[in-house]
Amino acid sequence: MRMEKMERSDGPGLTMLDDATVTRRFVEIQGRRVSYLTTGDPATAPTILLLHGSGVSARYWVNQLRGLERALRVVALDLPGHGQSEPVPHPGIAAYGEVAARLLDALGTGPVIAAGHSLGGAVAIELAARQPDAVRGLVLLSSCAKLPPGDGLSERFLAYLPGPLRKLVFFSMAQKLLFAPGAPAGAVSLGMHELRTCRAETVVNDVRAAKAMDLTEQATHLKVPTLILCGSRDRLTPPALATRLSELIPRSSLRIIEEAGHMLLLEVPQRVNQEILTFVGSIVPLADVPSFAVEIRRWRSRARRLLDWVSGLARGLIGSRLEGL
Repeated sequence: MRMEKMERSDGPGLTMLDDATVTRRFVEIQGRRVSYLTTGDPATAPTILLLHGSGVSARYWVNQLRGLERALRVVALDLPGHGQSEPVPHPGIAAYGEVAARLLDALGTGPVIAAGHSLGGAVAIELAARQPDAVRGLVLLSSCAKLPPGDGLSERFLAYLPGPLRKLVFFSMAQKLLFAPGAPAGAVSLGMHELRTCRAETVVNDVRAAKAMDLTEQATHLKVPTLILCGSRDRLTPPALATRLSELIPRSSLRIIEEAGHMLLLEVPQRVNQEILTFVGSIVPLADVPSFAVEIRRWRSRARRLLDWVSGLARGLIGSRLEGL
């Protein structure tokens, strides 16, 4: 297993992850490199596995990596073909669930809470159905068991457009579908940056997987406590689909978050984090306070950033003085 400090990124909102408490690690699964981000204390805290949705990566769990680490060990997986994980020959929910299961085996964490957003929610259901002993509870955000059939009009419309215009229209449509009107600009910027930097082939594969999925049977056989979160203004997986999912899963509870859209983990992160912590705390004991080591690493990171800023300011002042000579 290889480890490195979380890389700095110039992408909007991603510099929050340039912190000593978050590390990127790599493990080989089925002969392919799999990447994940992790933070929190593995020795004392229960583990939550975060599974992202279509066309993004583990980095868009930034607010959960930062907000849950005091009470939980957080592991955010780059699904195959996403982020820094290598693709698999036959991408889809089953393949993603298999990689998630093998990651848990590699980490040796014991039973975890699996949290999935959008397509990641389907992967979480697949994981719990495939390996029920590995999952102690589920958190499903903006998820459903099966999408209603579409009319195909959007796909046909996009197909007739020239390449550059097609991309422009696609991202414009995606933003309106993913985010509620008035969503924080930083949330929109981060989400759209993730989508724009994802491999085009990966996005296509994810969309196909979402359209083809039917997890109705798996959902009805789930035996673990399940929290379902849905934004009231979610246009991709609206509250009606979340309600149907809750009806299918025997031990589930549903929370509709007012004024939030499909990307509620970015739009209302504090509310999402509180819901997760309350739910997880009802299943397993949580750490009451952050570990001393975590606090030390956090303050070191802040001190390093302050020193970098002071050094940059000093270099700028010296440079301006020299130019004036």
